[in-house]
Amino acid sequence: MDEWDLENADPNQQVGARHHTVPAFYLRRFANSQNQLWVRDRRSPMPGLRKESDLAVRDFYTFQNVHGEPDGRMEQVLQRVEGSAASALRRVTSSVTWGRPITPEDKTDLCIFVAFQYVRGLRKRREIELMSDFYVRVMRLNDPVGAGRQEVAAYRDMLRDFRTLEVASHPNEHVSLLGKLAEPLSEHLLQRPLTVFELTNGSLLTCDEPIVTFDDEEAAPDPVIPQARRRTRSRRRRGQRAIRQTKALVQVQSTRNRGLARVDEIVIPVGRRTLLVFSHPAAARPSHLRLTPEESQEVAEEVNTAILAQAYFMAFAHPDDRHLLADPLPDVGPLYRLGGVHPEQARVAGAAPSPLRPKLFGRR
Repeated sequence: MDEWDLENADPNQQVGARHHTVPAFYLRRFANSQNQLWVRDRRSPMPGLRKESDLAVRDFYTFQNVHGEPDGRMEQVLQRVEGSAASALRRVTSSVTWGRPITPEDKTDLCIFVAFQYVRGLRKRREIELMSDFYVRVMRLNDPVGAGRQEVAAYRDMLRDFRTLEVASHPNEHVSLLGKLAEPLSEHLLQRPLTVFELTNGSLLTCDEPIVTFDDEEAAPDPVIPQARRRTRSRRRRGQRAIRQTKALVQVQSTRNRGLARVDEIVIPVGRRTLLVFSHPAAARPSHLRLTPEESQEVAEEVNTAILAQAYFMAFAHPDDRHLLADPLPDVGPLYRLGGVHPEQARVAGAAPSPLRPKLFGRR
């Protein structure tokens, strides 16, 4: 990416605009000549044609700055990430340059794009909201001043009861984390060999969470730690009894996958018959691979199944590939799991979030 003076950029640009959580240039790679896609939206009973310009959310990346004003500079950052990635993607997938080694600059731009795409969507924002909600409960806030033992116990029970109380974080929480989350992910991706796969048969689809992972190990989630608490001893000093403290270790585990650092392959479809594959760091693969028709069909089925399994709200296909979205999307499962907590808390956290939509800037 070119150097850019973010500090002096106009904060009013992109405020009030519709922001794509999946970039428009990316969606157009699956669209027809009229920029239409065949869309399966879990909020609608039937799929249908939609223009890529309609698949956006107003002010999704607008945040409230230190002056208390709406600020659109994060959307400007993402636009620059997308512009660099779009140019790099055209070069690495062009038939003219097919087979040439991917330049370090193009690989860097693609790694940054994939890293931001992994953390910028509605699922990640809702995941952050739910984790923030749980964190507030664990901290218990402050006990009511002047309340008796029964009132304090009732207050703590209310905080622990996930069914009656929800603490919603501001969209700023998600926006402020985008760069912090994307930077280490892009550095990790740079350590992996990058290969462009071209399919000669079958078709690929994509969704609003288009990055999938594959691993030769068992796909079952890692176990979470059991609940354990350690109470420190109190001491009497000058006739006063110090407050007895309780220490607990809590584990928060995302359900999206086993973690990008641990999987064998990280895959993102970038066209009807084109894949970007980040292989295991120890793997040896060329920069470009053209698959046979049999291999292409097998890969397309495997990737499409994984894409549909993690679609949050929407899945997209070329209008000529409507058969790929003939069935409703699979239900969304839990976004995270908890260890080291009360079984009831773990059970409620292990359910699908309701509602699915996260809080949006200026509205819910």
